Amino acid sequence: MLFYGYATGVVGSRKVEKATYESIPFRFIAGGLHPDHDTIAHLRKTFLFEFIELFAQVLLMAKEADVLKLDNISLDGSKVHADASKSKAVSYKRLLELESQLSAKVEELFTLGEAGNKGEWPEGLDIVQEIIFRQERLDNLSTAI
Repeated sequence: MLFYGYATGVVGSRKVEKATYESIPFRFIAGGLHPDHDTIAHLRKTFLFEFIELFAQVLLMAKEADVLKLDNISLDGSKVHADASKSKAVSYKRLLELESQLSAKVEELFTLGEAGNKGEWPEGLDIVQEIIFRQERLDNLSTAI
């Protein structure tokens, strides 16, 4: 049960206990039993050295059987503070789209500026400030790419 938990990212003893009630694979492995989280934690602590060796062997066997892809494995579940928020994070594809949109907007503003030299731009539009603002955003996006 612990091997399966670590292999699937369920590492806390309370989460493993909860999974024996809610997850079919855990229920199957536990044989319909629901060990207490204290028992799970005590077992892990008592046999930690053996557990580490056996888990490494299980992973090697799974790799040899081509049922395991070893890329990134996280075990401790630590939470790390990050400065980037999910609402501000941008994928590379979206970044390229934003760059093309901003380039189009800068070109449009330059065209408006040309028209403004003839006295034809909309009221209340400060074309110089708009161009500076859009150009700064475009420069920031270019450095991010």
